[in-house]
Amino acid sequence: MSTQAFFTENTHLVEAINMRDKLLTLSPEKLYPWWRRPCTVKLLLLTDGILDFGLGDFGLATFVSILANDGRAYVDFQITIAHRGNNVGNPNVAVHRSIPNFRFTDGNHFNDTMYDQVWLFGIDSSAQGLSDAELVILSTFMNKGGGVFATGDHGELGRALCGSVPRVRKMRLWTNSAGNVGMQDANRNDTNRIGHDAGSQFDDQSDDVPQEIQPRLYSSALGGFLRETYPHPILCSPLGRIRVLPDHPHEGQCVEPTDLSGNYEKDGTPEFPMGIGPEIIAYSTVLAGSTAGTKQATQAQTFGAICAYDGHLANIGRVVTDSTWHHYVNVNLIGEVSEPDTNIKGRGFLASATGQQHLAQIKHYYINTAVWLSRPGNHSCFRSRLIWQLLFEHRVMEATMDNPALRFERISPSLLYSIGTHATDVLGKKASQCRRLQLLIDIIQPILPDLIPHIDPWQNARKQEVNPPLPFFDVNPLLAMAMGGGLVRLRDKYINDNLGDPNRIESKEILAHFEEGAKRGLEVGLKELNTEIRKFSALR
Repeated sequence: MSTQAFFTENTHLVEAINMRDKLLTLSPEKLYPWWRRPCTVKLLLLTDGILDFGLGDFGLATFVSILANDGRAYVDFQITIAHRGNNVGNPNVAVHRSIPNFRFTDGNHFNDTMYDQVWLFGIDSSAQGLSDAELVILSTFMNKGGGVFATGDHGELGRALCGSVPRVRKMRLWTNSAGNVGMQDANRNDTNRIGHDAGSQFDDQSDDVPQEIQPRLYSSALGGFLRETYPHPILCSPLGRIRVLPDHPHEGQCVEPTDLSGNYEKDGTPEFPMGIGPEIIAYSTVLAGSTAGTKQATQAQTFGAICAYDGHLANIGRVVTDSTWHHYVNVNLIGEVSEPDTNIKGRGFLASATGQQHLAQIKHYYINTAVWLSRPGNHSCFRSRLIWQLLFEHRVMEATMDNPALRFERISPSLLYSIGTHATDVLGKKASQCRRLQLLIDIIQPILPDLIPHIDPWQNARKQEVNPPLPFFDVNPLLAMAMGGGLVRLRDKYINDNLGDPNRIESKEILAHFEEGAKRGLEVGLKELNTEIRKFSALR
């Protein structure tokens, strides 16, 4: 049967599918009575100079559209766009607010609680940008948990907006004083990849061929020879590790500061409290011989593409810097305005199925960054929404409701393990393996804090052992037992015919009940583990 014949013969089924998709987007509570509204995260996106939020080559409309239309069940980004001058631009998507002539000192534009994150896209290269008063206000925002993203381009581009911001100023090069971020020379950070035309051309940046990046990998202290490795959560997606970014002939460069001591001179606060510093989480590669049309042939090298600072470990806000805003602007995503739609360079990543697959990874990078930069309170909300959604997933629901009248203490360890395994598998497929692991770590943290340094790959400071321990101990069954116990406790508390409005339930209430069940599940798991150890000990 042809595709057309199938649709003609099954019109009612197609209509039902379309209606379901529409409800899921516009009114999910009509499809799922248990639906809880996503957590709101308030973003301020700020530009200067010729950068704006429109549909032109140097516009950020595509990026804004991706943030606004992501559709993840646990987060909704409330977006404010702003410009230091009048050139805000129109992204043609709904935003919360548009602010020209933005100033951090204007109470109508900014205060400590108005936003959860500030994103800075700078092109102005003048030495003086933000005033000292603005920098102090932004520093206070960061020290109270607000997240900051910042980027420029080659040379001094972006210095005015970003180059004096605490932490940001040391996580990226904002001048070309060392000759690392030039525009023409052989040592420039040229990530362009040759596209469908012969030879190296400048506008290869606008085709459907990206650059490949090398994510930094992390591993836990447990696992021995079978130790699992993960990228930074920003570069982890349901599609696997994020390995691509848009390319460009002359990028900036992210760096790790060598000196973490000292205070920020504008307000006297520690710049990197507790000696915790940023780290490069992805590297870009410059291939030898790239000319981008008229430039000097490049020398092969690598450089920092993305740098991340986990301020939450020091009870302040997180920071991310990127080597260039060319990873975000329209000309590098959807092609050049001056090129016809029939030309690949006029459509960018939308020009082919392969290009769209690359764009799907890049989209996850954007969203992951916005999620990771969120305040600790936002992350608590995310956890409650993810756990709640897991509770009502059909695979988990069938497992937990196999015998709904069975009291917790009568549930077998194998069933708890099965429930938790189903849930972690669903989470890994819907979110990412990093999100799955992070949620499990957050579950264990208040119950068994001494275990965290051994299972959290992103906090593992231990060097790889020459002779690693044998992998006798696998912590995953314990984590699954904790997950299963938490979900069974939520089942007993909330799954009934009188649930009412799920949005009336506080996130902290959901997390408290889940933690109670997770603790009981972990206790069952530890008891089973001790039993197995005794059995093996008896074999001597």
